[in-house]
Amino acid sequence: MASPINPCSICDANCCKSYIITATAFDILRVIEATQRPPSEFATLHQARLLAFDPDTTLDMEDESWIYLLGFKSHPCVFLEKNQCSIHGHAPLSCRRYPFQLDGKLNARFCPLLPQLAFRLKGADISAALMKDELEAYKKIVKEWNVRPGKLSECLDFLVGKAREARSKGPI
Repeated sequence: MASPINPCSICDANCCKSYIITATAFDILRVIEATQRPPSEFATLHQARLLAFDPDTTLDMEDESWIYLLGFKSHPCVFLEKNQCSIHGHAPLSCRRYPFQLDGKLNARFCPLLPQLAFRLKGADISAALMKDELEAYKKIVKEWNVRPGKLSECLDFLVGKAREARSKGPI
């Protein structure tokens, strides 16, 4: 039986304050629909300056040497209010699955001890299968962009448009 504990309610939201929150175009689309806010208010393309990342989620740009990752405007996250996520039900799947990895392991190295224990009792908010399916669909969209990369200013609209188109064809 799942516990009604909200581990994030006993935390100071370091993950939302300190780290770039990566997203998929499907995540952005959910937030647009839930908040009626344009993506320019909360989403951005971050220059990927990481040692380890999934190359199938990086975006190439025309005439640029950097690769980019889609994410939220962070530090802290634009949806963090009083150390709580104001859009958790519509947040990126990676946020809703955190601190669980796709393999089910708990990766709570950024969580204080009490929230870690609470997460162990509560479990993940979404299934790994849902996140894997959506991530695979997003990788197809990224691959389509990277075949003929365009300008940075066009990328976000392309990604969201393709996510909307993919979703209109049925479940991801």
